[in-house]
Amino acid sequence: MSARKEAELEWAKQKYDVMAKGYQHYSRIRDSFREAKEEEDYNVILDELGEMEKLPYSRKAFLNTAEHVWGYFKKSAALEEKNRFFDLLTQCRSLPNEFLLSQPESAKLLSYIKQTLLVSYPNPYLEQSALLKKVPGTAL
Repeated sequence: MSARKEAELEWAKQKYDVMAKGYQHYSRIRDSFREAKEEEDYNVILDELGEMEKLPYSRKAFLNTAEHVWGYFKKSAALEEKNRFFDLLTQCRSLPNEFLLSQPESAKLLSYIKQTLLVSYPNPYLEQSALLKKVPGTAL
């Protein structure tokens, strides 16, 4: 497989995980794709994505990313599902500025997205998301 194809597939998986760590990281990688021309450019992107794994999550970026993910469900979700999502999102506002996904608040929100919303409203793109695969105690 070419480095370009591999980088594109990995980016599709990692996009929301990177976004939840900080929009500046997301923007940098997105821009790297726009500028990439050679296989080596794509290898550099793959290396950057690997380095992103080590970064903590940012509360502000996580909240923004969760709302972005909500956009996939907002037209289909029932009122009680919407209310539950936003209740869990509100609880995440108490997260520290930097955190790991093992925090109860973030784990509950991601579990709800994965185990309720994605089950009721399947979305193959979201189902491959590394952010949702990292939910403690669940598997997609």
